[in-house]
Amino acid sequence: MPARVLIADNDENVRGLLAGWLEDVGYLCVPTDAGQALTAARERPVDAAVVGVTVPDQGGMFVLRTLRTQTEQVGVVVVAATPDFDVAVAANRLGAVDCLPWPSSAATVVESVRRAVEWRAARKVAEQTERRLAEEVTAGRRHLLDTIGRVEPESVPAVLLAVLEARSPETHDHCTRVSHSAVALAGSCNLAPDQVHAVRRAALLHDIGKIAIPDRLLDDTGPLTDVSLRLLRSHVEIGQAVLASVRSLEPIAEIVGATHERYDGTGYPAGLCAEAIPLPARIISVADAYDAMTSARRYSDPISHDEANAELVRQGGAQFDPDIVRAWLQMTELRRCS
Repeated sequence: MPARVLIADNDENVRGLLAGWLEDVGYLCVPTDAGQALTAARERPVDAAVVGVTVPDQGGMFVLRTLRTQTEQVGVVVVAATPDFDVAVAANRLGAVDCLPWPSSAATVVESVRRAVEWRAARKVAEQTERRLAEEVTAGRRHLLDTIGRVEPESVPAVLLAVLEARSPETHDHCTRVSHSAVALAGSCNLAPDQVHAVRRAALLHDIGKIAIPDRLLDDTGPLTDVSLRLLRSHVEIGQAVLASVRSLEPIAEIVGATHERYDGTGYPAGLCAEAIPLPARIISVADAYDAMTSARRYSDPISHDEANAELVRQGGAQFDPDIVRAWLQMTELRRCS
């Protein structure tokens, strides 16, 4: 079935010329002026749109913005009668696939519309994939909660670690190393024994939410969409929710939920900053980052001890509590010299 292309331009001659070019190569065109464009798109979905913009008339920009916010799968090509850099930037920010000067050649317009149609097809596939991933994450969270609901509360940590090890030995080993380092760091920071114990348990379980995340999302080494990134990051909230569902683990649930917060407030999931982040979580964050940087992973090569420490220093005050970083450096230097 031929792709449907909306042509929204207030100049009837321009609409006719564009429609003729596109129909010659097999597209089904729906010519209309800017005032009727949105109604036409709502009445019958289109695969792409060519929208005319006449500066300073912003009618075309309104059509572009509305098409992209209300019908996100429509690829839009803007043709501007008096194009300049500002128009191109504005069109790009509003989600246009392309911004062409007018007049343009038939070949240029046809090629831009082809890219817009392909963009829509790719976006539909991506949205379907993201929808399936979201469903799998929801099901994984539910299954994880069901699993721990069937065991005695005192056995939950061991069960979670066993499931994590079976699912991802690499992640399980990472959690073990982080726990050892975080406990040593907590001791160097003179935390009370009960707090050191909390650090140990929280560090061991800080990644258990990843049990609910599909393997193909955990293993994806390419750039992530906003939706995929949000789903991947949800492992923190899932881990917190799982631990909070067991009374004896409630004290460490908040710690686990804050291990990806940043000292400058730009972390997730709550955007906590500085001392609002629980101290044990700030300690685990440093140990976690160090182990991630110095361990071999599918998507990155390990770096040296000194390179990792230099990165911790660079991120002190931004990602990490600078006092915790200083304590880490002192501790690791003493270990090196002993």
